[in-house]
Amino acid sequence: MKKWYLVTAVAAAALAVSGCGGKGGNLDKGQVVASVDGDEITIFELNAEMQATPVPPGTDRKLAEQMALQRVIERKILAKIAREQKLDKTPAYLVQQRRADELILATMLRDKIASGIAQPTESEITQYQAQHPDRFAQRKVYNVDQIMFPPPTSADAFKQFAPLKTLEQLADKLTADGTQFRRAPSQIDTAALPPEIAAKIAALPAGELFILPTPQGLSANMITATTIQPLTGDQAHELALNALRSERFSKAADAQLNDRLKKARETVKYQPGYSPPPQAKAGAGASPAPRTEPSAAVTGNAN
Repeated sequence: MKKWYLVTAVAAAALAVSGCGGKGGNLDKGQVVASVDGDEITIFELNAEMQATPVPPGTDRKLAEQMALQRVIERKILAKIAREQKLDKTPAYLVQQRRADELILATMLRDKIASGIAQPTESEITQYQAQHPDRFAQRKVYNVDQIMFPPPTSADAFKQFAPLKTLEQLADKLTADGTQFRRAPSQIDTAALPPEIAAKIAALPAGELFILPTPQGLSANMITATTIQPLTGDQAHELALNALRSERFSKAADAQLNDRLKKARETVKYQPGYSPPPQAKAGAGASPAPRTEPSAAVTGNAN
């Protein structure tokens, strides 16, 4: 199943602003909280600013609003100066503007899909915890010897790692190839892993090397110690709730978008050197599984 992730808080804030009118709109004057050289700032913009910068618990709400309003005012002043200097006519600005528009539209599409999803019930949350002991009652924290390294750029390069069985062999190979890597102790928390990956790691023989994808590249891991740290109470409830929401959103997004995405991707034309890496071609967005050899294509975020 493909995984559908949230876009940035910046895009969400921009979305909130985009729906509240602006110059030429029909805003009630009572909704204006300030103006900068005739440019009105509405309560909608202020609320969007507040959402983009969460208020720490215990902070006075009115003080937080005042500080947020000052940030909006300063940004508008600086933006006006930038426009006077014609920066809004530069290629760099136009690229960023297009990116912001796309993020806003992607956010709106995500929110439309999410709005049709039924919220998990308390009984479903309890059942989910019981069905996934590796994330809750039997949650494991693995101490690992870990090597972080960039993924190979081709299928042939992946195959060269197939015979390797230890971190030492992997380190020697990366060194011989001139590939930079970092080796250090680390930890892997099964509560933070997709359930299918946690189950596969638990089933590995002792001392087995396995690969997980991370935002920084790939991590090769060897477990050196395991502790059981049950996850209970509010933390467990929140994790189960979010996991169920994510699963339902993924299913809904798959049902509504997969065919369109597949057809659209088939029309994409790449210039030489810009085609997707081998693992993306093999199945972009597929849930990754731990591997016992680095030659396997792995994608996603599991660590």
